Amino acid sequence: MKIVLINGESILLINETINNMIKENKNITSFDMNNASIEDILLEAGYFSMFEEEKIIIVRNANFFGSGKLNEKDSESLIKYLENPNSLTSIIFICNEKLDARKKLTKLLKEKYEIISIPALKYYEVENRVVKYLQKLNYKIDPETVKYIVSNSLNNYDLVMNEVEKIILYYNEPCFIKRQDVENIISKSINTNNFLFVDALIDGDLEKSLALLNDLKTMKVEPTVLISLIARDIRIMLNIKILLEQNKREYEILNELKLMDWQLEKYLKKVFPYKKKELEEWLVKLTELDLKIKSGKLDKYYALELLILDICT
Repeated sequence: MKIVLINGESILLINETINNMIKENKNITSFDMNNASIEDILLEAGYFSMFEEEKIIIVRNANFFGSGKLNEKDSESLIKYLENPNSLTSIIFICNEKLDARKKLTKLLKEKYEIISIPALKYYEVENRVVKYLQKLNYKIDPETVKYIVSNSLNNYDLVMNEVEKIILYYNEPCFIKRQDVENIISKSINTNNFLFVDALIDGDLEKSLALLNDLKTMKVEPTVLISLIARDIRIMLNIKILLEQNKREYEILNELKLMDWQLEKYLKKVFPYKKKELEEWLVKLTELDLKIKSGKLDKYYALELLILDICT
């Protein structure tokens, strides 16, 4: 019997670690804390097989070891089980956030069981993995193109491999990978996608907003960062709306809000469909959403999906 907490940001590296642990064991049950309860997990963990068969339970998004929260009843139930677990059941908890060492649950795991921390790969390690993976599939690529893929993905291993899969799908057979093709195939940088997402949301483009959010989720962009960017744009739009109502001229707005010409032109187009009251209401909603996320009342990405539906429909 083994109880382990795996902590890391890379889903691919976490899955590699899990595969090495479970090996040939086929009696595996998986739960995701986004749609499962502690009661479900403990019920499965406490079940004894007639044939004394060992089993493994994988609990993904167990972020109650980090910033997430459990209610008092669930927390006590889990602690009680961990103090006297089923000898035939192994549990692998996965937390993708920074662990909160102050929590009783985290302390208990550290004292009685095992915590495996998976650090992010260094730049050269990601490059080496890309080269080896492509060589295994008989693809050839020059070092500078590898650097371009890794740099454009901000050294995010999961995102890098996602882009590599796109490239393989594009060529569909072993060959030499061309830099120009790579530039046309892979996604733009995270910062570019951040601003594209905010623009699509404010423009009311539902399909594009959801698609970009999915990319940003893969990149592990913090939703609260996106909320801050949205709030910043809404605030600028509101200020422009107020100044326009005061009959301010464009050069006066530029000076007062410290904007560039091209920025003002962009915001003037964006602000046109909105009323002042709408923009004020959105700022209130964004503040409330940010508080709910930080207090653990709403899943981060689910909260953004709700925001997209609210704005774009």
